[in-house]
Amino acid sequence: MRLRCFCHATPILAMLSVAACSGGAVDPRFMDMNLSRQGKGYEVTGRYGPGWSEGDVRGEVERACQSKSLSLTRFGGQPYSPTRGTRFTARCGA
Repeated sequence: MRLRCFCHATPILAMLSVAACSGGAVDPRFMDMNLSRQGKGYEVTGRYGPGWSEGDVRGEVERACQSKSLSLTRFGGQPYSPTRGTRFTARCGA
């Protein structure tokens, strides 16, 4: 299925069509990480684009854990999605 952009319509339709048409591949430089407190540690979730290696992301998560005086105790990646990147989960603990 091919999306067509009709950006010459009304301004609101133009904004909607630009948003729909920009839903292509994830930016290679994209990386997002969220830490949430769980007991004595933190659960970490996030996504990264193809410009990042798993080792690079793991290093960033380790630094985030160390900033909380904890260490990385678990790290796992999920399959790559061209539109969403690679999802990962981790745990920072004592």
